[in-house]
Amino acid sequence: MNAIFGTMAQFFNYYAPTVANIARQTVPFVAQRVDDLYRFIHAWVPSLYGELDEDYWRERGYILSDTDTDLSPELTPREAGEAGETGAEEGKDAEGKAGEISELTRESWEVLSMSEELRRALYANSAISLDAELIIPDLVGTTEILSDEHREHLCRHLPARAEGYLWTLVFSTSQHGFSLNSMYRKMAKIESPILLVIEDTEGNVFGALTSCSLRVSDHFYGTGESLLFRFTPRFQAFNWTGDNVYFIKGNNESLAIGAGDGKFGLWLDGDLYQGRTQSCSTYGNEPLAPHEDFVVKTLECWAFI
Repeated sequence: MNAIFGTMAQFFNYYAPTVANIARQTVPFVAQRVDDLYRFIHAWVPSLYGELDEDYWRERGYILSDTDTDLSPELTPREAGEAGETGAEEGKDAEGKAGEISELTRESWEVLSMSEELRRALYANSAISLDAELIIPDLVGTTEILSDEHREHLCRHLPARAEGYLWTLVFSTSQHGFSLNSMYRKMAKIESPILLVIEDTEGNVFGALTSCSLRVSDHFYGTGESLLFRFTPRFQAFNWTGDNVYFIKGNNESLAIGAGDGKFGLWLDGDLYQGRTQSCSTYGNEPLAPHEDFVVKTLECWAFI
C-alpha cells in the first residue's frame, strides 16, 4: 500500500480502525503500513529526519544500537507506546531501559522449560480436584484381601470400560475352593475385565488386572489394558511395555500372565496353591512378591458388572 495523506485529518481517518484495535490490544501495527507512517511524518515534520547527530543523543544518555530490536512479535501496541513514553522522560537511565527492553524481548519469545516448582503450583489444584472426585465403587460380595486403601490405588489404574461399575466377586478360594478349573467355570459367561488379587502366606498382596475374563486357550490372548500390580513394599502398577503380546495364557494345569525369555510375570498352578512371579518383558515388572515362589493364602477375582 502506497497511500499519501495530504492532511492530518486524512491520516487519522484512515488509521482510526487500527488505533481502535491497538487500544483493545488485539491487532499489532502491521509492517505494510510502516512506510505510510514514515512518509506522513517525513512530510509534515521533516526536521525529525536527516543526518543523525550521535553526539546530541549521547549527551542525553541514549545508547545507539547497530542492530534493530524487533518488539513486534509479542509486545502489544499499548506496551510499546508506554515503553516509548517512558524512554523519553528526562533523567531516566537509558542503559537500564535498554536492558529492560532487551529482557522483555527475550522473555517474549524464548521457550523456557517449566520448573518443577511452577509445575507443582499449576497442577496442584488439579490433582486435589481429581482426588476429591475419586469415588470408590461398592463391592458386591465380601473380600478377605482388599482394604479401602487397596481399592483406592487400583481405581486409578482401571481401564475406561471398567470405571463406574460395581466390583462383583465372581470367584474366591474361600468360597469356591482351590481349583483353577472352578475359576474358569465361574467366568465362563463374564464379559468384563477381571481383577485377580492374591494374598500369600506371608501377607503380601499383589495380582493382575486382565482385559477380559480368564479361560483356557492354546494361545496368548488379551490386550494392552492388562497390568500387574503389587502393594509390597509400596503400591506399584506395571503396565504393558509393548515389547510383546504375551498377556494371558491358561490351560487346565496352569495360568500365566505376562511372559518373555522363559519367565512369567505371574504364574499359578492348577490347584491355585503354588505360584511364581518373575520379571517379564510384557510388563517390565519387578517380582510382585519378595520371593519368586510363593504359596497362596487367598485368591479373589472381581468383575466390573
